[in-house]
Amino acid sequence: MNEIAQEESLPFARYRPLIDDPRPFDEALGRPLPICVWANPSRTTPDALEAFMNEEGLAFEPLAWHPGSYRLPEGVSQGNRIEYLTGLYYVQEEVSLLPVHLLDPQPGERVLDLCAAPGNKTAQIGLRLGREGTVVANDVSLDRVSILRRNLGRFGVTNCVTTIQDATGYPPASGVFDRVLADVPCSCEGTTRRSSEPFERARRSRPGRLSGLQASILRKAVQLCRPGGRIVYSTCTFAPEENEAVVDEVLRSTPPGVLRLLPTRVPGFASSPGITQWQGRRYSPELEGALRAWPHQNDTGGFFVAVLEKVGAQGNEPTAEALPLEPIPSQGIFEELGHWYGLPSATFRGLAVLEPNKRCLALGSASAKLPARPKAHAAGLPFLYFGMTQPKLTTAAALLLGAEARRGFVELDRRQTDLFLHRGHQDLPRRQIEACDAGGPVIARYRGVALGLGFLRLSPGKAPRLESLYPKGWALLPGRSAFDGTNPRA
Repeated sequence: MNEIAQEESLPFARYRPLIDDPRPFDEALGRPLPICVWANPSRTTPDALEAFMNEEGLAFEPLAWHPGSYRLPEGVSQGNRIEYLTGLYYVQEEVSLLPVHLLDPQPGERVLDLCAAPGNKTAQIGLRLGREGTVVANDVSLDRVSILRRNLGRFGVTNCVTTIQDATGYPPASGVFDRVLADVPCSCEGTTRRSSEPFERARRSRPGRLSGLQASILRKAVQLCRPGGRIVYSTCTFAPEENEAVVDEVLRSTPPGVLRLLPTRVPGFASSPGITQWQGRRYSPELEGALRAWPHQNDTGGFFVAVLEKVGAQGNEPTAEALPLEPIPSQGIFEELGHWYGLPSATFRGLAVLEPNKRCLALGSASAKLPARPKAHAAGLPFLYFGMTQPKLTTAAALLLGAEARRGFVELDRRQTDLFLHRGHQDLPRRQIEACDAGGPVIARYRGVALGLGFLRLSPGKAPRLESLYPKGWALLPGRSAFDGTNPRA
């Protein structure tokens, strides 16, 4: 087979008419995908994260189009780094930052992520809202929602409510939302640089086999969004059948005066307009306002995003009211924690305590609004184990609150930090426990950044012993260091 025939046999050859120069596209697909991370605003600031990475000798390149986000050098094990394990940064593919960037959620709003797992975009939304507002994160799979909740716990998202429901049948009893993200299931062709699976799937699959499901999800997003609100439809695939064709179908089937497609471009991020015709089918001229990101344009994966404004009602919007949280009295709990860990009273501003079960309390944003249906699977983040002499923080809560502790903490050096993150126990010199009035649960920190919870055991005639309570599922693998890939300054 000659070179031209080989190229035409590739499943992505069908997109060559859409690309100005196919050669850079092909070359980009053959390169490793750059590592991208962003500063977690519940834990740090971009300036503080940059200073931390500089001191730790970790090179980074800021993203001009997305402040607070960075590319890391090839070969860095970003998910084993101290910055990830402590929740200072979130690891997310650069191009997948686009949907929430364009959704533009604002504090105080109620936002729905219809297809949320594994939770990257939910985390973006929740942390953009801060402690004011609600993100309802939905997925059809309990296992995927459980993974989502673990991810959000590490990064301190307190305003998330999770539900488990088929997105196409999400009930109007949920109440209306200010913004809805429909990041729909797709053929994932744009993720080929991460895995060969989408490429192999494209060889076998019929393009557009998911378009009916995608259109149903987008219609549901339109229904649940309030007039004046915003809907973002996104995929990580190249196929027009799953992109422009889906949005075109929904635009045509929606009554006039309800939807408007907003022209979408991102300063500093190279992209192409949406297409208005494909293989003999014509789409609404509005589709030119959608955004296509090809891998070679910014050295990323591929993505499609359409931003829709709901300018009027279509008559089937939810009329049910969202439900407030039902917190338990929290002042005494906050005061007790303040006593044990020297936490300022402002630490808990805007937060409420929930009692989802008889073993562990949860910490949620006081302003969060629950759907009446579907029933919330969970709200807030795991907070406090109770029923013992001293309340025991969860690791998620220790990470969220630990930097503000003025007592009840121990500062560890690099070697000690690695041992703690491997769930090892260690003896400490007396000078390292000066901030601890007694033994028991203490917050372990590195350079003022919380690592998690440990148990300080004090025995007469013996060195203080710190026992790591770091979760087994989060622990560093044997032989790994949280400081791999750095060249620390003196």
